[in-house]
Amino acid sequence: MKKLLLLSICLIFSLKIVSQERRSFFYASIYDEVGAVSNAHIINLNTKQGTFSNDAGEFRILAKPNDTLRLSFVGYETKKIVVKINHFGLHENTIQLTKVPIELNEVEIKEHNLLGYISTDTKHIKSEKEINAKTLKLPFAGSRILTPAERRLHTAMSSSAGIPIDPLLNWISGRIKKLKKLKAIEDKEKRIQLIHNNYHIFIKHELRILQQDISRFIYFSEEADDFKHSLLNNEVAMISFLKEKSEVFKKLNPKNYPEHK
Repeated sequence: MKKLLLLSICLIFSLKIVSQERRSFFYASIYDEVGAVSNAHIINLNTKQGTFSNDAGEFRILAKPNDTLRLSFVGYETKKIVVKINHFGLHENTIQLTKVPIELNEVEIKEHNLLGYISTDTKHIKSEKEINAKTLKLPFAGSRILTPAERRLHTAMSSSAGIPIDPLLNWISGRIKKLKKLKAIEDKEKRIQLIHNNYHIFIKHELRILQQDISRFIYFSEEADDFKHSLLNNEVAMISFLKEKSEVFKKLNPKNYPEHK
């Protein structure tokens, strides 16, 4: 009987340790003396992952007991809180930020010969002209900087002369087709990196994908027939999509995930 009791205590203690190691979503709302604080920056100092509060001051972030969260926003004191196990209960977590006065730099008032009339004062005011690509009217000033693959493709499909001979020759030689493939590969790698940066902790701790399988799982999900680029801009839809793909991925890899045979 004593052995059974001791075994039960050890089992409960082990389960408690495991639950503390696994990160879950920490939900909370941020307020000040007036109301909700939106766009406050929250970062988990242990995982280096961050997020922002929405218009209602609400946010969620992956955390576990003893993780430290730092909350900051312009005009407020930066606040740090240590996550406790009771923060994951049913009660609502609310965090209050305190406003701080903003001190302005000292302004030095100098004598001037202005009279208070626009017609005469504008003649005495010297202004420094801003020099940049736009003011110099350089080609493509203000446009988005092209990636290496986009730049090569743009060059191959453009012609410095009036007659588009170069694009025609590049098309015949197959250069344009090759550059389009390179751009498609570059775009794919961007999507893969974006998914990894935003969801790798969720994939590991919530979907229970093994560390060595995370990259392979992300490629598997991105190459799925029902993957849409719009998912990258919708966190809720992306999480639902990854959950669905994790079940398929585990069934295809029964050696690593025997419970999904």
